Amino acid sequence: MDTSQIELIHNPGDRPMSVAVFLSGSGTNFIAIHEEQKRLEKIGEKNYGRIDVVFTNVPNCKGSQIAEEYGIPVADLSSKKYFDLLNKDPNDDETRDYYDAAVISAVEQICTPDIIVLAGYRRRLGSLFLNRYKNRVINLYPGDTTKDYLLKGVDASVQVLRAGEESIQCTVFLQKENERFGPALLQSKPISLKGFTEDDKGLMNEKIREEGEWKIFPYTVHNLIAKGCLGLDKEDNVYMDGVKIEQEGLQFGG
Repeated sequence: MDTSQIELIHNPGDRPMSVAVFLSGSGTNFIAIHEEQKRLEKIGEKNYGRIDVVFTNVPNCKGSQIAEEYGIPVADLSSKKYFDLLNKDPNDDETRDYYDAAVISAVEQICTPDIIVLAGYRRRLGSLFLNRYKNRVINLYPGDTTKDYLLKGVDASVQVLRAGEESIQCTVFLQKENERFGPALLQSKPISLKGFTEDDKGLMNEKIREEGEWKIFPYTVHNLIAKGCLGLDKEDNVYMDGVKIEQEGLQFGG
């Protein structure tokens, strides 16, 4: 493979990578990413992700309140009020682009982000946004995005049990236009769900967060993307230090 055809998600320089975190709720993944940032700052790391802004479509949600406590600038624009005032369907593509344009303007008045991290952001991004930050929007799913049994609206943990499996892996992936899941970047170690039933959905999801999400999301941001380890070719194949990785993404060993 001609490595000149690989475009890095982020090309590190002599400063931290600027990160915009988008969230709509409690912000637990945001907290995990921020805590790893503070740890790296403390030890004098040069290339890591620095959260320069938090954006929310749900003003005053818990995640945005925590960001304010941390001293991180918060931008907000209520998507519910926006679409209600315009009397438009939130799934209308043209109106979605208008909303996303306003979001981009609000965020870029604060910083010019190198990557966008969707940490529980409950709004579908349109083509305008994803073209603006092409191959620089990362998301997380609490399951294996390569499985063919996945359904919308059903918790990944429940789907795993219904498929007769006893463990689950969560996945960090690139958000792509018109795709539910883009290319996988990193998967957690298998998390055992043995002994759980569908009635234990809350307990399973908490275990997945603790053993999977809160480990692989910070690692992807700070140790892989910020250090310039990950890139893509024109066919959206993912590379780690110039070596093509499998469809499932890298497998977390920490």
